[in-house]
Amino acid sequence: MKKIFLLLAMLILLQSCFSYKAMDNDPSKMEAGKTYKIERNHKYTKVVFYSIKDSTILVNEKFEEKQIPVKDITNIQKRKFSLIKTLGYPLAVVASIAGLFVIVLSN
Repeated sequence: MKKIFLLLAMLILLQSCFSYKAMDNDPSKMEAGKTYKIERNHKYTKVVFYSIKDSTILVNEKFEEKQIPVKDITNIQKRKFSLIKTLGYPLAVVASIAGLFVIVLSN
């Protein structure tokens, strides 16, 4: 029983409240201090955007400042708060576990 409650707590507490929304691949539209997911070489990395220079952007990736060439960026997604993920996932988990308890206790 403890394991079930521990699993339930982990599912609720470790769920993500954010999603990423696709935007134009124009770094000049990026806002300083915001979090973005950038695709380079078919790999996504989460970065915090600082500024744009001639042909590079300055970002913070894993607590390290990096300069990324604009020509290497294939996709940019902006982080957006998701109310559905914040409220929907925990409610669905709680409802499904309550349903399982009802099924188990009714037998």
